Amino acid sequence: MIFFWFLLTAALIIYVQGVLFRRYSLRNLKYTRRFQKNTCVSGDEIELIEELSNEKWLPVPWLRAESQLSAHLKFRGGDNFAVSSGQHYQNHRSFFSLAPYTKLKRTHRLTPVRRGVYTLSSITMTGGDLFGSIGVSQQIQLHGELLVYPKAADVPVHELPHHSWQGETEVRRYIVPDPFVVAGARAYQPGDSYRQVNWKATARSGSLQVHQYAYTASRTLMIYVNVEDGESMWRTVTNEALIEQGIEWAAGAALAVINEGMEVGFAANMAKEGEIDSVRVLPRSGHEQMNILLDMMARLKLERTEPFRTLLAQETGVGYNGLDLLIISAYWNDELERESERLRGLGHAVSVWTLPSAKKLADSDSLQEGRAGA
Repeated sequence: MIFFWFLLTAALIIYVQGVLFRRYSLRNLKYTRRFQKNTCVSGDEIELIEELSNEKWLPVPWLRAESQLSAHLKFRGGDNFAVSSGQHYQNHRSFFSLAPYTKLKRTHRLTPVRRGVYTLSSITMTGGDLFGSIGVSQQIQLHGELLVYPKAADVPVHELPHHSWQGETEVRRYIVPDPFVVAGARAYQPGDSYRQVNWKATARSGSLQVHQYAYTASRTLMIYVNVEDGESMWRTVTNEALIEQGIEWAAGAALAVINEGMEVGFAANMAKEGEIDSVRVLPRSGHEQMNILLDMMARLKLERTEPFRTLLAQETGVGYNGLDLLIISAYWNDELERESERLRGLGHAVSVWTLPSAKKLADSDSLQEGRAGA
């Protein structure tokens, strides 16, 4: 008889706690998930931060937070969470246990291995009773975004042909002395104008000194990236790694030009996420322009908006003259050569960098100037 009452009491306790936790386990729970920062460069390690608070008298014996994230976010191993990855997406599961009126903060380290836009859209919370036999779920909407910039490749921008050289940026090689940029003073030489005399330096040295002018240049570079990974491609990119390499080359060329104080623009037969037209950014200088380019490159979709030859043909009617044009493409054929010749006929200097084959992508020496002309 005692055993019977023991079983009855145990069954009643299990039933009551099951009803209690089913009804209240997910109540007054606050959960947030966010990235440590909103932007980073591909390959940087950042943090994904989870914060959970139990604002009620009832403990939470166990809680599972499950969400789907991009497979391009590589998590470092750790306790109390699990990741199962597929080709494009991965399931991320975190496990918690909270006492009454407690807060918990958990940090996961991850590395984005590819540029792009990564969002935190929703998460499913599942909690249950003391014995794990009953579970109740609730979906929470999240609003978080991580913008991953392409990693700027180290590219030989100095090898590009050039046209316009007069401006405010000092360069290492001789082009033309700029009378507005004074680098110092030197001794007077026959042929120097007396208007160039540096009177302060003359007084200090006791001999006639003239201004030493810096050699400066102003380059306006327009970069074009072809999303087509082969001549027969229609819309969808097969070799995504190859085109990603091209975007990194473009980022590297733009950064090198910006750091020299020169102007750079960008165009591609790709659209940004949520748009349908080919992207185009007019040439400008300054680090704000670089941020605009990186933001746009991060949001590029690897889908063709129009044939690359059409994009180049449209550039002949833009109205610019005497620019430096850099074309980055996985292939080169007679049609593209004809379009580049038309651009040269408008006074542009055109250079072509041909992307390497997939098996050579890891070779840092594979970047070569495929064709160049002025």
